Amino acid sequence: QYRKYLENKKVMVLKEEETIYQTEEDKTYSKEIVKEIDKRHDKMFRNILSRKKEMINFLNDFLDFKEKLEETQIIQCPTDFITRLYKSRQSDILYRLKDKPVYFLIEHQSTIHPEMLLRIWEYIGEIIRKETIRGNSIYPIVIPIIIYTGFQKWNLPTNFDQKQYQSKNYQDYAISLSYNLITVHDYTYEELLKKKTLFSSIMIIEKCKDEDEINEQMNKIIEIIQEPK
Repeated sequence: QYRKYLENKKVMVLKEEETIYQTEEDKTYSKEIVKEIDKRHDKMFRNILSRKKEMINFLNDFLDFKEKLEETQIIQCPTDFITRLYKSRQSDILYRLKDKPVYFLIEHQSTIHPEMLLRIWEYIGEIIRKETIRGNSIYPIVIPIIIYTGFQKWNLPTNFDQKQYQSKNYQDYAISLSYNLITVHDYTYEELLKKKTLFSSIMIIEKCKDEDEINEQMNKIIEIIQEPK
């Protein structure tokens, strides 16, 4: 059913917003149902990355830190301020280092949100505001990470510089803010299999285009799980 939904969604995301769906399958998998399944999809990613071990594996695997992080170094933070800004969203994950004002903000996207930079800007502003309320005069470092698993190519700017008005005279005063984009289709099956984590296994399944690929890749994942290590 999930595979069927994905195939149908792949067609739907390429259609116009106002399209009236004619086929029986289109009626079954209406926009409302797609939104509901997307919420469950987001919840799956949130549940996985709510496990500290998986979060550490994810950060060390996909970001380039000078020193690897340990599980004991991070704590998960509540995201009540995020749900207040975007009440319909449930996919946000927020961690911070225990002894340093460094945050990791994770957002899962299965579709392309045109104002992602603005959303990240607002998230970061709320995190800084909470730090100042606690009496911290030094602004924290916030590392925003977008995990994108959609079918269409991500064609949005990842940096404010790419979207702001360009002027040589005022460029030194432009806002500098960017997010880290992790796109499932940028990785090969082999690269993801080598990581040997629950998160990478989910990424592999997200990459599969049909039932045959799912069967082939799931067998490889099972082989890894069954290794004595």
